[in-house]
Amino acid sequence: MSRTATDKPPTKRQLAAEQTRQKLLDAALDNFSRRPYAEVTVGEIARSAGVAHGLLSHHFNGKENLYAEVVRKINGQLRAATQITTEGSAEARVRRHLSAHFDFLAAHEDAAVNLILRRAEATDIAWEAFEATRREGIRGICALLNLDSEEPSLQLPMRGFVVVCDEMALQWLRNGRSPSTGAMVDFCMAFLVGALEAAYGLTPTRALRAALEELRRGRQSRPEAPAAGR
Repeated sequence: MSRTATDKPPTKRQLAAEQTRQKLLDAALDNFSRRPYAEVTVGEIARSAGVAHGLLSHHFNGKENLYAEVVRKINGQLRAATQITTEGSAEARVRRHLSAHFDFLAAHEDAAVNLILRRAEATDIAWEAFEATRREGIRGICALLNLDSEEPSLQLPMRGFVVVCDEMALQWLRNGRSPSTGAMVDFCMAFLVGALEAAYGLTPTRALRAALEELRRGRQSRPEAPAAGR
């Protein structure tokens, strides 16, 4: 529990409450990572945390709010893992960002399947947490390309881009992470170009043109993949 220089130090009771809250959050992250939301009970989470059943409602006001908090926690970890340096071209930065994204999903496969990518099973409260994560992801990609994610013409194309990438990632994990991470990044880059071309068709701004030119230059500079059978 953090405090500023002017704050009073936390009491033992406050520290104990924070420890209990963290135990519940960690237990919920473990349980919701391994199984879908509907299959996890409040009692199981409390037992895993080693605390009384009623403390879950006290700290999180029920399973649905706890689940939303878990979604925010794992997505915070994902955002931290995909933060990259500003070195290199915009195209190279986007590729590194996507590569880090797939590396995180592979390293946290259960959480990826049940908490990051399986959005259709989200409750109303957790759905907003999922949507906030998607918006953050769109802002991150747009920032790498010097685009304004709030631009109206970008809204639908970029949402389509992240939905497609999420679905591909889910199938990728279920298929044993085949094809390679590099191939998945290539797929996503191709969909990103398509999304930006759609946005440019609606509103041909200078920023969109520059972003598309940057992505196309990067793609053209990469070695051509060998043809099948070579």
